[in-house]
Amino acid sequence: MPTAFVTGATGFIGRHLVEVLREDGWTIVAGVRDTARAATLLGDDITLVKADLLSPASIQRAMPDVADCVFHVAADVSSWSKDADRQYQTNVEGTAALLQSTLNKEIKRLVHVSSIVTYGEHDDVIDDFTPRLGATSWVSYVSTKSYAERKVKEAVDRGLDAVIVNPTDIVGKYDDQNWIRLIKMVADDTLPAVPPGNGNFANGRAVAEGILAAYKHGITGENYILGGPYATFHEFLSLAASKLGKPEPKKPISPVVLKLYARVLELASKITGKRPAVTKEEAYFSCQSYRVNYDRAINDLGYRDVPLEQSIDEAIAYLREKGLICAKKAT
Repeated sequence: MPTAFVTGATGFIGRHLVEVLREDGWTIVAGVRDTARAATLLGDDITLVKADLLSPASIQRAMPDVADCVFHVAADVSSWSKDADRQYQTNVEGTAALLQSTLNKEIKRLVHVSSIVTYGEHDDVIDDFTPRLGATSWVSYVSTKSYAERKVKEAVDRGLDAVIVNPTDIVGKYDDQNWIRLIKMVADDTLPAVPPGNGNFANGRAVAEGILAAYKHGITGENYILGGPYATFHEFLSLAASKLGKPEPKKPISPVVLKLYARVLELASKITGKRPAVTKEEAYFSCQSYRVNYDRAINDLGYRDVPLEQSIDEAIAYLREKGLICAKKAT
């Protein structure tokens, strides 16, 4: 049985990855901050060890001395500038500590789960070899994920066998804070406005399968974009609305209006100390516009391209399973 050490195992993609590894016959050791919560989410057939990317010593202790792969999924995904210092310590310094521990032990390979944001803004279609410009971004999440990638590349130069995957926007089961929030708002008739941007929507389970495929087939030191169908955010939410029996959402809000609104809320938060309902970073991501080519992951890794409709179905089923929206009526 191959052995895996997984960070971020209780998160959206981490839970999918644990399922995929379990089905593939792996022995799994997960570094988690809360072992009791992790046991509830992940079951009792994996080894849970306390670890925190903010504590390098805990990572060193948690990681097995010998393993086939470290799957680094954990990250601070905050989209509020007030969390920037913690985000840097987690995403950059925490990754650096993890990489050093991996080099110190007998680990055959590391797969680093990055993000499409590290490529930055491009007018042309983004592929695996597009220059990565994210390090210059004013958005902390973008810059810190970019710096983390650089740490991985530096570790490869020092002899680490590592592969990087860059998922796009992800939809599906186990999502508790991303696109599923907007789907729930559509279901509850509380969606304040439709974001004006667009994206490529990958399936959560397919991304996890792609991460494992990167371990098996990826080339050391290279990036693989794990993408999905292109759609505007209005198209995405309209499809969700049709499946929920809700009317089509109104036209998207103006990017100028959204960004101005976020700036006003940001100024107010400096007085109240509370997180704005919409941060400047969230407004930025809501106005994003990009297209990707992920043929290389399909051809070289066997990555699975999942229809957007299926991913939305899985997200809605998860909301119903958790009792967050009404169960589908029997026909």
